[in-house]
Amino acid sequence: MRAGDETGDIQTNEGMEIGKMASKALTLEEVHQGSYEVLKAFSKICDEQGWRWFLFYGTMLGAIRHKGFIPWDDDIDIMMPRPDYDKFRKFFMENSESLYPLKLFDKETVKDYPHFLPRVSDQRYHLVFDNEIDYGIGLFMDVYPLDGVGNDMDAAIKLTQKTKKLASLCFLTSRKKYATDNTERKLKMLIKFPAYLWAHLMGNQHYINRLNTLAQTYSYEDSKYVACTAWPAGKKYGHERDVFDRKVFDTTELVQFEDGKFPVPTGYDEFLTTTYGDYMTPPNEAGKKMHHTYTAYKVSN
Repeated sequence: MRAGDETGDIQTNEGMEIGKMASKALTLEEVHQGSYEVLKAFSKICDEQGWRWFLFYGTMLGAIRHKGFIPWDDDIDIMMPRPDYDKFRKFFMENSESLYPLKLFDKETVKDYPHFLPRVSDQRYHLVFDNEIDYGIGLFMDVYPLDGVGNDMDAAIKLTQKTKKLASLCFLTSRKKYATDNTERKLKMLIKFPAYLWAHLMGNQHYINRLNTLAQTYSYEDSKYVACTAWPAGKKYGHERDVFDRKVFDTTELVQFEDGKFPVPTGYDEFLTTTYGDYMTPPNEAGKKMHHTYTAYKVSN
């Protein structure tokens, strides 16, 4: 997320007017406040519907280390076991009008949405991305499915390795132009441009279809092992960071996040250590990077 001082009617990079915006771009603090409202509204719906869910990735880390947002983070991440995730999507599609200003963004609900992971957006805001088409999203929360990956660890790792490659190519289809983005390793730099060309040749829907099929290879309830097949973390610290015994996530506890309490897995220490290493030690200044490049606006009435 980046700040800006654009005023008046904002034009997207496609030259299309997206409506009357507040006179100034939101600050990161205002983005945090707006995103937090999405989390609280979603939490209330989950309580009413009885869905299992918990804070995930950077939001879980922020809750444990900072008791709130990581100061340089710019979105909310939550995870749901696949059976509850499917119920959530169905509910949001069937109740779209009554849920406003919340809106589900995925390939079924928004034709131009380019990502495999759905997002819950607050439509009282509007984001203008540096390198993505404008598909009308506001401040959002990423919703990750937790999938069963069977009862054999080696087979589970192979499955997540395959989905990681597909997820990376799917992400490249969302880019309007080639850019290095957050890529740092020289080898990845070398292969990223041909991968970008290949991804655009195959098309966004191709990768979403393949990821959908692979993500549901195994039943969640019948699997010993689970993983976020939609966006695997990959290998680091000399080991895989994706496949876990399901018992790590089977129970949750409430922890402080900003002025509320929200669920995290009881096994959060194992997850965070495996994913981030020494997660209680903040990174150096070079590591304090925001993941998205957009300017956020409040939509005027």
